[in-house]
Parts: sequence; C-alpha cells; structure tokens
Amino acid sequence: MKSDVVIVGAGPAGAFLGYLLAQKGYAVCIIDKAIFPREKVCGGGISNKTVELLPFDISPIVQRRIRGAFLTFQNRDTVVKDLGERGGAAVLRSEFDNFLLEKAIGAGASFRGNTEFLQLEKNCAGVTVSTTRGEIKARYLVGADGVGSRVGLSVFGRNLVTYSPAVEALVSVSPNKASRIGDRVLFDFGGMPRGYGWIFPKKDHLNVGVFSIYPTRSIRGDLARFMSWYDILDAPLHVVHKGFAIPQTNSRREFECENVLLVGDAAGFAESFYGEGIYFALVSSLVASEALDSKFDRPSEHAYTKLVKEKLLPDLTYSALNARMFFSIQKFGFYRMVRNMHVNYYFAELIGGRVGHKECFCKTIFTCPYWLFSKKLPALPDGAF
Repeated sequence: MKSDVVIVGAGPAGAFLGYLLAQKGYAVCIIDKAIFPREKVCGGGISNKTVELLPFDISPIVQRRIRGAFLTFQNRDTVVKDLGERGGAAVLRSEFDNFLLEKAIGAGASFRGNTEFLQLEKNCAGVTVSTTRGEIKARYLVGADGVGSRVGLSVFGRNLVTYSPAVEALVSVSPNKASRIGDRVLFDFGGMPRGYGWIFPKKDHLNVGVFSIYPTRSIRGDLARFMSWYDILDAPLHVVHKGFAIPQTNSRREFECENVLLVGDAAGFAESFYGEGIYFALVSSLVASEALDSKFDRPSEHAYTKLVKEKLLPDLTYSALNARMFFSIQKFGFYRMVRNMHVNYYFAELIGGRVGHKECFCKTIFTCPYWLFSKKLPALPDGAF
C-alpha cells in the first residue's frame, strides 16, 4: 500500500491531522493498535477554545455542556465562576476520539485498526513502515501514538519526552449528589501537594482525579485523600480507578527528523497548569498539516519545527511558568490569586479561551501591587460539596 502520509495513532492528534490532510486531497493512512471505539483514560474535559478550534459540531458526543466552574481549596472558601457558553464540554474519550476518526474517514482517509507499528525504513522516496499487517510506503510518517510513542523511540531514541503521572476515579453517585455539581466543573487548588484535583460531571458518573507536575510519594494516596474531603463522593454506588501520564516537556525540543514528525502527546504537547493536552494535540495537528502542505510543495526539513516554535512553544513555556509560580505557593495562590477579583479572570479564562498562558503570567506578575490589596470574591460555606 502507498500513501502520501501514514499516521500512527488515531487519538485526537492523529485523527484530526488525518481529517485535515484528507480534506486537502492527500492520500492518508491512519493505523492504530486498537480497534475503535476503544477506552481511553482521560478526564474528558474539553475547554471552550478546543470546541471553537474544531471545524465541526461535536454536540452529538457531548456528555454535558459546562457552564462554569467551582474553584476551591480543599473544599473550603469555594468561588463560583460563571463562563456561560465559554465553559467547554465534558466528553468520554472513547466517543470523542472515535468521532474525530469518523470525520477523518469521511474526508477520505483510510484506517487500519488492530495494526501495530513495528519499525520504519527511510529511503530516497520517503519511508516504508512495517506493521503487524504488512508494509505501508509513504512520503511522510507522523507519530501520533501518544505517551511512550514507539515512533518517537525508533527515530529520536529514549527520554525525549518527560511525563507526569495523573490518576482518576470514575465515580457513580446518586442523582441528588451529582446535581450539586450540575453543569460546572470543580477545580480544587489544594487537591494534592503542589497540584490540583478535579471533579468533572458526565451523564451517569463523576470523573474525579488529581495531577501535579511535581513528584509525589503516592498519587493514589493523594487521590484518596482528595476524595475524602467531599461529601458527594461518600458511599459511592460504583468506583473504577485508572492511571495515566501527561506529557510535561519535550526535553530536547526535537519534533521532526527528515520525513518523520511527532504530534500531540508523542511530541510532549500538554500544558503544565491544568494538564490540558487535547487542545495542544489539535493545534499541533493544524501546525503539522500546514508544514506537510509546504513540504510537499517545497521539501524543508525544519518547516514543522519552525511552526511549532512559533505557534505552540510560547504558550507551553508560559503554562510551565504559571504552574511553578502558582503551585509552589498553592495556598497563597488560591487565597491571594484565585479568590482575587482581578487575577481570577485570567486563570478562569485559560479555560474560557479569552486569555493565553503568556497573558495570564504577565498580567499576574506586573499587576501584583494592585491585586495583592484588591477585593476578594465571595465564597460558599466550607464543605459546600
């Protein structure tokens, strides 16, 4: 089989890139070791800027539209933040990923499930990709195979991307308890040491988890402690625990090598403050699509890297600065920043989409004398949930 581009991995980055390239008329083959739809561990919170980035309506697979957030510190002094239509959505990754893959197939991309990447051979015409179901020849290969990317390992070697652990619980509770969260997400900025906890509402359960870019002795213990603070999580009807990893950084800033590109988690594209990866996976697909388009027209080894440094790395760099600034002093960060009328806007709009990480960082730093002494937002009673 011969294609213009073969994409390894049919998650958001791979499927969306397949859609974009197929829309442009390229012959695209997407392979994945799984048969879709497949289960995928993830909080499933889709920010508003992610929804707006996609060129099609995702309402068929939205579990719940998010209208705002509860921002709290260990279930104390909870601030209610309204986001209206800019709150984003809660989805199941199994449905979201399959939806994007169907869009790619509908645009003309071919898909091979139950097909594992084995190795590649570079040649003057491009690459030959060996899989468990035969060979595929293509001009370009894209690694979209997530955490521990086998494409990344085969081309760039070990230790290219560093990861931080996250753990979640899928918690079924009574309708009365679930209604207390309603159509808002909850972020607990004291949910774990130097990190946060979340509660995301779905149709029939709550997705509960903790994340930090800093090392921890026992992240499962952190999750158990976080859950113990919330009455709505007492005596659950059913609980399933799952663990996963979130990319922290591409330590060598290597994203392409000749005819091979990395996108999404495989390239290390997730931000450090909220651990948001889907938005940056999709942006990396847009960037890769633009770069590949230019490569077919005029081959250039560094076209993708240049675009990544221009359109992705600044926001990722400032998200890391925001995370280190905030979570190293997280109690102060909550009471002086999250509960502050001025600063709260910037951190909330990282979700709403009106503010980027650079603006959030700079406005927080340079307006410090003002917000340190300005008014606090009103809070709900302790133990509100």
